[in-house]
Amino acid sequence: MRESLAAAGFEVQLRGMSRPGLAGEIPIPDAMVDVWAREDDAEGARALLAGLDARAHLEWVCPQCGERNPASFELCWSCQRDIAAGD
Repeated sequence: MRESLAAAGFEVQLRGMSRPGLAGEIPIPDAMVDVWAREDDAEGARALLAGLDARAHLEWVCPQCGERNPASFELCWSCQRDIAAGD
């Protein structure tokens, strides 16, 4: 999420402390980090994230090995081909 916002030109900050070893020991919200954007970027950031959420269930087919991958994957899980590499 942070990487997608930053790549789109939004200034973002991570707030909170990541405590992955404590997940399950404490409530999940207390173990997570929040991603914050500037207030005047809020509408655009929300729109970008809504678009990412809408694509989350989609898949792409690797042109190298033909394997199906979730839309959130940038590399093929089977052959490690980078989706940005093109054909």
